[in-house]
Amino acid sequence: MTLPFSPCVIVDAGANIGTASIYFAHRYPEARIIAIEAEASNFALLSKNVQPYARITPIHAALWSQDGEMSLTLPEAVTGSFEKWAFFVHEGPGIPVRTISMRFLMNEMKIASIDVLKVDIEGAGKEVFKSCDWIDAVGCVMIELHDRFKPGCSVAVSSVMQGFSTSQQGETTIYYRQA
Repeated sequence: MTLPFSPCVIVDAGANIGTASIYFAHRYPEARIIAIEAEASNFALLSKNVQPYARITPIHAALWSQDGEMSLTLPEAVTGSFEKWAFFVHEGPGIPVRTISMRFLMNEMKIASIDVLKVDIEGAGKEVFKSCDWIDAVGCVMIELHDRFKPGCSVAVSSVMQGFSTSQQGETTIYYRQA
């Protein structure tokens, strides 16, 4: 995807093995990229794959509404749906995973604003966007809403996107801050 501006800060939440982060690094060579991935084996590959890119910082955590710890499982354990590439962060039994809020991430990484927030976190956007005191610092959100994993995800996200125009590209909903 080509953006109508040149981003300085990109956050890739749900970075998986780093494909989108690496794409962004090539497409926007001046951008600082923070790649967040919750699942351990994906994070190991992400770290290896982005090692040649000094501007990509991998973080092993799940983006969530609050800092702490949740559980990570395949979706079938929670939703009955099986997609072996997708992992689901939730309360209850599973593999413990560190969670970080957007505000914590911004403070920890010393980010005042985010030009592009790419979100592909299997429905956890519902939690991330429910406490959204940070949205004014974001210029563009690219998100896969995943209502099939977490009903109400698209409603939670769209409810905080006043002042953004919306478009759709495949499974990705794109919100641009209006000038």
